[in-house]
Amino acid sequence: MSDEDDPSIGPGSGPTDRLRRALPDPTTLSTLGLVSIPGFLVPSLERLQVFALFFLFGFWPLLSALFPSRGASPADWVAIGDAAYGRRAVLTSIPTFVNPWVQWQGLKQLLGQVAVLARYRGRLPSPETYEQSTDLRLPFDGEWTVVNGSPRKEHSHSWGIYAQRYAADLVVTDAEGRTHEGDGSRADQYHCWDEPVLAPAAGVVAEASDGHRDYPKAGGRIDPFQRDIRGNYVVLDHGDGEYSVLAHLREGSVSIREGERVERGQLVGRCGNSGNSTEPHLHYHVQDRASFYTGMGLPVQFEGLRRDDGPGTEPERVDRDYVSLGQRVAPLPAE
Repeated sequence: MSDEDDPSIGPGSGPTDRLRRALPDPTTLSTLGLVSIPGFLVPSLERLQVFALFFLFGFWPLLSALFPSRGASPADWVAIGDAAYGRRAVLTSIPTFVNPWVQWQGLKQLLGQVAVLARYRGRLPSPETYEQSTDLRLPFDGEWTVVNGSPRKEHSHSWGIYAQRYAADLVVTDAEGRTHEGDGSRADQYHCWDEPVLAPAAGVVAEASDGHRDYPKAGGRIDPFQRDIRGNYVVLDHGDGEYSVLAHLREGSVSIREGERVERGQLVGRCGNSGNSTEPHLHYHVQDRASFYTGMGLPVQFEGLRRDDGPGTEPERVDRDYVSLGQRVAPLPAE
């Protein structure tokens, strides 16, 4: 759905899925390509150049989209797009491999991965070990659907991209599970387009970026001229090393500025289609510092949920829990 994650959804049981489980995470393997850099700078270290081959693992999202998962997914009920959706995403993402802004961000992400591993000495936060400090509400009103993300590896947004390991992509679906009206080729046909995005907790604006265009096309089409994979975005500092990142906001909708204090539930922007996005959606995650490149994603739970697993399933009221792929979630009314 967004950023640099795999367009296929679910663990599945097809040949691509078996290969994915048999190999180390492709993003982690691509990080080894950084070892080659000294080999190109120092003649005596030229043998390290062979490690540049590991950068080829960065093409894994393209390959996995060409051979998508055939296994069952909790989000099978969501009608994201037609049969050509994945192929369009692959074809329209090819120009981003020569987009200097996207490639520079990708390099900074890889370098940041090394910093994260060093900071945590390889023991990254997990749902079993992380103790959350901030009480979070869902960053919207009404019912939204999780189409990417989980606290578990098998349905993670981007397990190998540490900042986004526990991220979620959310859309609005109708009674038939469709994310849009009409043929879905235009961004303004999507149910979540221009919907309000709210602060999940009080905090101070660490970063706020606007002025990135919304790509008018959707349905598996990616903006080839994007300048930032996040598009328009907001980063909120909640204190105690917890920062909310809300991305792909609509151009001109970011209503807060850096250094400003915001309150829980305050409007911060509107859902858009800016950055590395195949269709309008909200990307949300929490990380341990403000930097998108050196932050580590944190597994967080939300307070006061109503959720179900799709049409025909019984909704439940939950005091506090994670959200996961295939769930429809909404905040409970304040008492």
